[in-house]
Amino acid sequence: MRGQAEGEIKTEAILRIIICICMILVMGFLTMVSILHTTNVADDETITYYNDNFILNLIVTGIFIAICFIILPVLKKVPLWAEIIFISLWTIILGLLWVYSSQASVAWDSGSVNNAALKAAENDFSFLEERYFKDYSFQLGYVFFYEIIIRIASLFGEVTNFLFLEVGNVLFLTASYIAIILMNQRIFNNSQIQHLTVLILAFGIQPIIFSSFLYGIIPGLAFALYAVYFEIIYLQDSKLQYGLLSAVFITIAIMIKSNYNIVMIAMMLFVLAKLFRRKQFIWDVLYIIVTVVFAFSVSPVVKNMYEHRSGIDLGDSIPYVCWISMGMNESWNAPGWYNYGFTVAAFENAGYDAEIASENAMRTIKERLKYFSEDAQYKQDFFYKKAVSQWNETSYESICLNKSMGSYSERKKIASWVLNNGEQKVKQFMDYYAQFIYVAVFIGAFICFRRKNLEQSIFLLIILGGFLYHLMSEAKSQYSMPYFICMMGFAPCGILCVCEFLKKKLEPVQQKFKIIYKYKNIVTMLVKKSNT
Repeated sequence: MRGQAEGEIKTEAILRIIICICMILVMGFLTMVSILHTTNVADDETITYYNDNFILNLIVTGIFIAICFIILPVLKKVPLWAEIIFISLWTIILGLLWVYSSQASVAWDSGSVNNAALKAAENDFSFLEERYFKDYSFQLGYVFFYEIIIRIASLFGEVTNFLFLEVGNVLFLTASYIAIILMNQRIFNNSQIQHLTVLILAFGIQPIIFSSFLYGIIPGLAFALYAVYFEIIYLQDSKLQYGLLSAVFITIAIMIKSNYNIVMIAMMLFVLAKLFRRKQFIWDVLYIIVTVVFAFSVSPVVKNMYEHRSGIDLGDSIPYVCWISMGMNESWNAPGWYNYGFTVAAFENAGYDAEIASENAMRTIKERLKYFSEDAQYKQDFFYKKAVSQWNETSYESICLNKSMGSYSERKKIASWVLNNGEQKVKQFMDYYAQFIYVAVFIGAFICFRRKNLEQSIFLLIILGGFLYHLMSEAKSQYSMPYFICMMGFAPCGILCVCEFLKKKLEPVQQKFKIIYKYKNIVTMLVKKSNT
């Protein structure tokens, strides 16, 4: 431990430095792009790129920072419990208003998995005969999760639509916000960051509008965040029960949405970095083994369970490498976005043989890598457009999904305005807010680099994992939503640094005003005495 800050050894320092340097580069790129350009996604997922008024963007970002600077002292004495109650009520009220105003129904993949969950709850497994669940057997984890919820809901009456599941999304989003506040309170131990976390989460409207989209992203995030929170407690307090809770929660998150393997990998990297400092070597290794085994076995277990219940052999599913192949190829709307030809069609052409499909996909990947190496300009344009189409589309498809999914009944006033006349204004606010968050995370990455505290970089590692994963695999701006929420959780670190800098610079001015005010009072008092 010699030469390192107290509590940090070489492995931790190396991991923290790598994370922070990579995130400084990533967030520097996203900050620059967001200030100069805007990306828009239409209802049919058509991507368009616009140039922005960067001076106006800088001014608005400055206004957001000024608001935080002004409000922060007001929140000085607000206790943690009061802020948790506030963010809970605020999120639930706004979320319920949106869900019942939008009346959003399900369609496409969302329709397939939710209707399958409803049928499974009624012991009807005919949906397993469809090609969809043979190709995408990983979706059965989502089906199983919501089958349980629908079975419980059925005890109280007939299920006629999925609005109650959207209400569940609102509750899971609320739980995610509470997890973020508790994590920041533990890893930063700074009441000002706690206050800023609540403030920043309260004004992020993208997740609220996104909550009417049923695809496992929000509930999966809630379980993933609590898995990280429990891991932090386990590492700090060495309480084994929290290690077990962490393993169980990340397994549920991965069962619902396999993309949360990214969070699991980040968690394991943290434990490995701390392995040699802690005197819990056996328990830490056991924690890693249990978590990894649970995470990688949950999808096959759920698949086998449905095969046993239905008597239907699902066979092979599309191998994961096909998504890498798709992510490295062009699509009709933007590079790396969904392309039927590299997944479903490729699997069909391989005779539904996963081994042959994997070999074909690897061949395609090698061809693309060769092409990238031969044409540097094309490679640069490809990955630039792919990254920008995901991360600079700052509604994260929350609005276009609501429009394309249809509705159970006529939309109410709020949703009708947001999805029609007010769409551009709402998207403009989302764009300004995302710029503000990107700037804050960019600054926060520098702060994290200097502080020599690995725990404070956990959000950065998760975001970095998401960025790299979707740069390589399938692109879609909706998949950026969990990482944007994590960014909102880390942004207070950067904002507090700016607020402290402003306070330091403004102190001499404040002192001058105090002196002027003091002499003004003295002069006023002398004038009054002379008049007397």
